[in-house]
Amino acid sequence: MLKAIQVGVGGFGLSWFELLQSYQQAEVAAIVDPLETNVQAALKRANRNVLSFDSLAKAIEKVEADFVLIVTPPTTHADLAKTAIKAKLHVMMEKPLTDTLEEGKALLAFTNAHAQKVMVSQNYRYHPQIQTIKALLDQQVIGKVEYGDYYFNRATRFGGWRDEYADILLQDMAIHHFDILRFLLEKEAVEVTAASFRPSWSWFKGMPNAHVDILFEDEVRISYTGRWAGKGRKTPWNGELRLVGEKGAIELVDDRVYMYKGEADEPTEIQLQTSLLPDRLLSLDAFVAAIRHDTVPPTSIEDNVKSLELTWAAIEAAKSGKKWTC
Repeated sequence: MLKAIQVGVGGFGLSWFELLQSYQQAEVAAIVDPLETNVQAALKRANRNVLSFDSLAKAIEKVEADFVLIVTPPTTHADLAKTAIKAKLHVMMEKPLTDTLEEGKALLAFTNAHAQKVMVSQNYRYHPQIQTIKALLDQQVIGKVEYGDYYFNRATRFGGWRDEYADILLQDMAIHHFDILRFLLEKEAVEVTAASFRPSWSWFKGMPNAHVDILFEDEVRISYTGRWAGKGRKTPWNGELRLVGEKGAIELVDDRVYMYKGEADEPTEIQLQTSLLPDRLLSLDAFVAAIRHDTVPPTSIEDNVKSLELTWAAIEAAKSGKKWTC
């Protein structure tokens, strides 16, 4: 069984800690968090003896482990990952990979000089709805995808660091959807145009709403609209997606998948693929398999930096008002 050091057990990190303890292929050897209140909250939920530290360096010095799970604000990811890699530990981290594209590319260059696996948990890829759509596309049920629409509308009050981000929707939320598109289409973005704005009622200091037009390879065009200080009917976290090809269309609405044949007005609902593990543990399972079999994990840093590039292309396009070439 692999041993893990989890860095960050506050908020979402506490949820990860509970999940990690339920995973049969790894165990938590230690947790790291500078806030004692976070540590104590996690230890109360521990199902075995777990050591705690206020820094990763101290944990590495005292604990034998195989990998580090990083669930901390993006500004800390690069330094924490480098500390772990230098200690010959594999790294899995929450998205986004890093706080900026420059940091992401620098971290990629650093990891290329080391043998450790580095992966970002893009867990939305493992949602049953997304896996079901991917299977349909692989079967060519609608032929080549030529265009699509993506819509996301929620109103989420997090508090903390997210409320301070200048480009909160694009940097912290839309990267999920952009990564889904890359996964489903198996193509990379070529050109991006975008506009973002902050409605007067927004609790975010930055830009929670945006529209992005993406031209992918092979002339596949996607129109993306995201609202994170939205009103009206809310979408699930997956958002709503329509992909259109010569043989029909696939739609994701209210977390249900539909297929339209040809020009039919009425769809067929597709039964969702299921798994014994929740999406985040499926992501972790892929990471553990990569460690054990010395393979490249599916959302490795090499792959995920491309999702980060698309995210920052949208941010720069929105700021400049100009088309951004990827």
